[in-house]
Amino acid sequence: MGSVDGRVTGRWARAPLAALLGLVAMVTDLDGGRPDHPASFLYFSYGSNLLQQRLRLNNPSAVKVNVGCLKGYKLAFGIHNNTYSRWGGASATIVRSSEDEVWGVVWRLNLSELDSLDKQEGVPDGHYNPIEVIIKQISPGEDQLCRSYQMNVSNYSFPSQIYKEVICTGAKQNGLPAEYVEKLLDIETNSYNGTTPFILDIKEMLNQVKNNLNPLTSFGKVAVSL
Repeated sequence: MGSVDGRVTGRWARAPLAALLGLVAMVTDLDGGRPDHPASFLYFSYGSNLLQQRLRLNNPSAVKVNVGCLKGYKLAFGIHNNTYSRWGGASATIVRSSEDEVWGVVWRLNLSELDSLDKQEGVPDGHYNPIEVIIKQISPGEDQLCRSYQMNVSNYSFPSQIYKEVICTGAKQNGLPAEYVEKLLDIETNSYNGTTPFILDIKEMLNQVKNNLNPLTSFGKVAVSL
């Protein structure tokens, strides 16, 4: 495990959390050892965590670094163990595809929030696996080694409309390329139109985002599930 320009690198994507935290002392100097700059890592989001308000509910340290592109993958929607998520449909994942690319956002998070991010992504339940990906920045600069997540897919299916809306809102919010946003808008969805407390909270969050309000104070449990 090492660091490059403040990025945690090495085999950390598959390291147990306890082992990672045991090495924090080795990376606390990423920003000159300043106490207001704790050890951090880079995370590439491409699904519902494109929406910054959602990501920051359980990971408040998340700061946008830049928009970037993952080459050699395509965006897909799958289900794990033949069970839909609380979103009422399939969830986003990435699948190797040599001629495709996935756009998303690179975030910097405190290393202390790695566990909460893993839980949000369902890593303890085997829903997703953490992986290392190389992200090309939208503007000239070095490639970035980031943590991301890939689903253990049992079947591919359609996402719900509300899930798609969260992804598209996050994509627009962060300035993903217009052509890619158009592709997201063209994603086919299923007919789910649930009114569970989770879905109602998500709808309220979207309304507040569209009205430029701050949903972080009211919906602390929204980001717990995939």
